Amino acid sequence: MAPSEEADNDVTQAPASKRRRVAVACDACRTRKSRCDGVRPRCSLCRDLGFECVYTPPPTATNVIVQKDYLRGLEERVKRLEEGMVGVRGDIDGLVGRVDGVQVQGVATGDAGSSSSLATARRIEDDSGQRVVSVAGSDLIGTEDAVDAMGAVTFADEEDSGFFGPSSNIAFLRHLSRAIVQHGYLLSPGAAEGGFVNASRPPSPPRQASHDQRSKINMFALPPQSETLALIQRYFSETGLLFPYIYPPAFLETYHQTTRENFTKVRRTWLGLLNMVLAMATITAMPGGARADARISESDVFYQRGLGLCGSEILRGTTLEVVQYLLLMGQYLQGTQKSVQAWTVHGLAVKAALQLGLHSRNASRSFPPLEQETRKRTWYGCVVLDRTLSMTFGRPSSIPDYYVKLELPSKRDFEKSSAFVDDETSYLSVSFFNSTITLYKQLWNILDLLYGQNIGCDTPLSVSETVAHIFSMEQHLFSWERSLPPSLQLVSTAILTEMPLDQTSSSFQYFSWKFRVILTLRYLNLRVLLHRPVLVKFIAASRSPDRDPQDLKLLQQIGMNSMQIVVESAMEIIDIVWRVVSEPGWKQSLLGAWWFSLYYTFNAAVVLIGAVCVYRDTTLCSASMTAQAKTVQQYPARAVMALAKLDDGNRLIDRCRYYLEQFNKILVDSETDLDGLMPALPTLTGMRGSNSAADYSLSPFGMELGEFMMDDDLVAMIDKQGLLTQDPGSAYPV
Repeated sequence: MAPSEEADNDVTQAPASKRRRVAVACDACRTRKSRCDGVRPRCSLCRDLGFECVYTPPPTATNVIVQKDYLRGLEERVKRLEEGMVGVRGDIDGLVGRVDGVQVQGVATGDAGSSSSLATARRIEDDSGQRVVSVAGSDLIGTEDAVDAMGAVTFADEEDSGFFGPSSNIAFLRHLSRAIVQHGYLLSPGAAEGGFVNASRPPSPPRQASHDQRSKINMFALPPQSETLALIQRYFSETGLLFPYIYPPAFLETYHQTTRENFTKVRRTWLGLLNMVLAMATITAMPGGARADARISESDVFYQRGLGLCGSEILRGTTLEVVQYLLLMGQYLQGTQKSVQAWTVHGLAVKAALQLGLHSRNASRSFPPLEQETRKRTWYGCVVLDRTLSMTFGRPSSIPDYYVKLELPSKRDFEKSSAFVDDETSYLSVSFFNSTITLYKQLWNILDLLYGQNIGCDTPLSVSETVAHIFSMEQHLFSWERSLPPSLQLVSTAILTEMPLDQTSSSFQYFSWKFRVILTLRYLNLRVLLHRPVLVKFIAASRSPDRDPQDLKLLQQIGMNSMQIVVESAMEIIDIVWRVVSEPGWKQSLLGAWWFSLYYTFNAAVVLIGAVCVYRDTTLCSASMTAQAKTVQQYPARAVMALAKLDDGNRLIDRCRYYLEQFNKILVDSETDLDGLMPALPTLTGMRGSNSAADYSLSPFGMELGEFMMDDDLVAMIDKQGLLTQDPGSAYPV
């Protein structure tokens, strides 16, 4: 072979050079689909053609080749930022050192005699990314500065507004107060069916003092284990039996597990629910212990902790635990000076329950039997609270009756025995809960037929329509009463006097008495609400100068029976509460939460005051009915005495007593011929010691009394009667 041929063969057999693969082509080459050599900052083609060369890495790029000069530039930028942060940190430390009164509460072993777990705080800090320094959880969306970052905007006072519709006490008191203020004057029909409140309040955030007080609360602290277990037991032996939607064995098992693990694994929502359980157990403590102001203050610490833990959680996704937390918070807020907030929190609970499908039988089929039962009881807890708030605030229900289709709760064999009460008492608790559910089914019907679901758009019913609905509902209530088992039969004052003096050794017998008393008060209050529209028509007729003779005759013929029922039911409420709070020892614990007893007693007293106003009109009532006024008008004073014994140091109760005292004095002074029929006001005033009008904030939202009354109506009556001296520079009595 010739040398030239050999050379040609060598060239042919030599392997071809492999083209370097470019990781990322520039945008211009990618658009033109040209081969890019990947040179940076400008590739060869872009440099030759004069194009702008930009490299945009694809989203899925994982192995992008980065130039060393680019990394060097990033390192220099990071270094400059770190040097700047060191200077800023020094300036901040110097500023903090100069601020007076700043106390940083880190993760310590409890506050105010409490203990907490460092592991708990660290665990939750890791999960949430929040520093455990202080709690400013005053509301659900955090706090705001009073001025903007430039100091240019100062927030003005804000307004709280609220509507209180026909079924509320406010609506009834508006009828009563305006009839008393001007004889023969009443608003046009329907005009007094509700009250709308506009009240100014300080701008957000609250005053610095209250903010500082909340910031001292460590939301990760818990009382010592023995104290925590005692409060848990108190809750499941009281509120937990009245509203059995939290399963005691599971709750207690979770608590013991978290304590064994030193709180290294705990859910924020469960810890928030635990704090609400502790808050409810504290605020509902039985009479004879700590004063109410001390209990309320102590329970507020637990409430603030629960709110700080779950304030942000309730605005995101939800669980059954969150619904129970919100439901319990709504119940708790009813017994505080923030009772109007219960309406807002309850709305969140209902929305969360609907989101989870607690109302749906089909949605619960995929869960184990125990969780199905827990979901059902939680849903009915929402329904019961919804009916209660709709009645007291006079607002439309959040849960229509046609949403309530689940079968009633039941005590199943798969449930474990509770560590707090025996099985017999647990069965009785569920039976009591079901009796309340069916009773509040009738409450829905009453609100629907007689109060227009509190929507405030319907014209007032005629006398005949009102009485027809009342007669129908009386039959339903009679059927409900006959369906009660013997252990839940309604009681009377005469039956209560026959109770044994010594506390019964049987837990079942004790709770049977307790459930019967509470159920009786709920039933009697419902009858008062049922027959109250007739009383309102009598009040309007007694003060109206141009009443229709035909309507008046019809009212007298068929309305007197309702008048008799509403008066007897209201007097029985006051008698039962008076009897229980006057008894020594264990009998005082037969009432439920004090704010329910306060509501029933106050409601009954103002209804009786209205009845006395009607009985005075001899053109409306017979001589026998007028004679009954002598007995009836003694009961508001009896209610005042009952409230005096209901709780000690409770400003909400004291203020309601003050209102009733003023009504009593107005009732006496407005008719001289009745002066000797009831105790004089100085006697009543002496019962409350040094309290006077100046001891109470008369702003409608200064101390929220949404379930009771608005101040302006009472102030108008006091001013009309000249009962209190006025400060010329003040709009309220002093």
